[in-house]
Amino acid sequence: MKNLKILLVAFFLTVAVSANAQDFRIGLSLAPTISFNKAMVDNNGTFVIVDSLKSGGLGFKGGLWADYGFAKNYYLHSGILIHSRNFTSDVSGMKVTTVEIPLALKMRSNEVAENIRVLGFFGATMDINVSAKAGNKIVTGDINKVGSSFIFGAGAEYNVGFGNINLGLSYHLGMSDIHNDKLIRIMPRHLSIDFAFYFN
Repeated sequence: MKNLKILLVAFFLTVAVSANAQDFRIGLSLAPTISFNKAMVDNNGTFVIVDSLKSGGLGFKGGLWADYGFAKNYYLHSGILIHSRNFTSDVSGMKVTTVEIPLALKMRSNEVAENIRVLGFFGATMDINVSAKAGNKIVTGDINKVGSSFIFGAGAEYNVGFGNINLGLSYHLGMSDIHNDKLIRIMPRHLSIDFAFYFN
C-alpha cells in the first residue's frame, strides 16, 4: 500500500508539471474488458497448460489517461486505472482488483476525414494487485502484489470542438504470474474496449 501511495503521488506530480507543457492532454477513460487467462501447473519441473484451470470472464476498468506530446503526432501515454479482473474457471473463481499504470508510445495520424484521426500505441503497464476475493472470501494473500503486462492497441479519435473522443481496442498480455503458489502459474490476459474523452 505504501508503494501504491508513492506511485499515486508521483503520477499526480507529473500531471501537475506536464500541464504547463504546450501539448499535454488529460482525459477520462472507461472500458469493459474480457479476460482469458493462461493457467499452468508444475509437472515434474515442467509447467504444462491445464484446460480446466483456464479462467476468464467480464471485467471493467476506469480512470485517468494522460498524453504528453513530444513531437508532431507522437505522444508519451500514461495514466492510472482501477481494473476489476475476472479469474473464473471450471474449478474455481476469483476476482482481482488491480491498479494499472501504463507507459506507452502513442502515434496519431493526420486527419483521414473531417475531425477524425487514426491512432495506435504500444508499451507496458505496471499492475499493482490490491485485493482478491473468491466468493465472499478474501484471498489477497494468494496473489503476487506487483506484475506487468505488454500492451498494444489501435483506434480512432474524433474532435468535437471542446474535446476529443477516443474509441479503440487494446490487448494486454500478462508477462508475470499473478498467483504466488510456486506449483501454479496464472498469466493474466485481457482484451479492452477503450473509450476515453480528452479535454482540450
